[in-house]
Amino acid sequence: MPFFSSVEASMGYGRPARRPAAAAPVATGGSMSFSGASTANLSIANDIDLRMGTGDFTIEWWQNAQSGGNSFPRIFSIGSFATQSIAVSQEGSDTSRSFYAWVSSGQLIQTANYTGSWIHFALCRSGTSLRVFRNGTQIGTTLTNSTNFNDTTNVLRIGNESSASSGAAFRGLITNFRWVKGTALYTANFTVPTQPLTAVPNTRLLLLATSAGTVSTDSSSAPKTVTNNNVTWSASTPFA
Repeated sequence: MPFFSSVEASMGYGRPARRPAAAAPVATGGSMSFSGASTANLSIANDIDLRMGTGDFTIEWWQNAQSGGNSFPRIFSIGSFATQSIAVSQEGSDTSRSFYAWVSSGQLIQTANYTGSWIHFALCRSGTSLRVFRNGTQIGTTLTNSTNFNDTTNVLRIGNESSASSGAAFRGLITNFRWVKGTALYTANFTVPTQPLTAVPNTRLLLLATSAGTVSTDSSSAPKTVTNNNVTWSASTPFA
């Protein structure tokens, strides 16, 4: 018996076509909440996957700094001011903070002041060009850098410097922290992702914090053990 399909607006025979099932919503997750105490951070043991060497790389994350924090908190650090270290801080007061990228024993990037809400940052090296992006727009100048980031001693610590000092503890939220070794995902201004990040090729660490039980879960293809030192979960997320 013929039928009329309202889905395809055509005549046919057999059973009527079913409407396609709605796509499952993408989980928007949450974030890691750092209290600003020196005892609140995440640490990952030194691992060859976290050593960028002389190649391309991308480190990116969303952050939402909260008031009452220290004057020079580290977003993350692997080593501190050593020739093979990488660290990022946001320094200043609650009303006026500057973003700093510390690489190979010197302050190589200092960007304009910023304040408030969820912000996406990315630190990328392509060849010998080192760039920082804030919400998809390059900030600061492109720097020439060929450092061999090969620290074999220090842990990677998120929310503080490697030594976990009281003055460098971050207060606020961080989510979708992705560490990509071997690929510069961004070499020019870009549109910031509107969905949680995925484990693209060469992803060595991916912290999505999709629930209270996954604050320290690494969603990369080769998961690392992440030690949770008093970091809690927040339902707040940069994704709608």
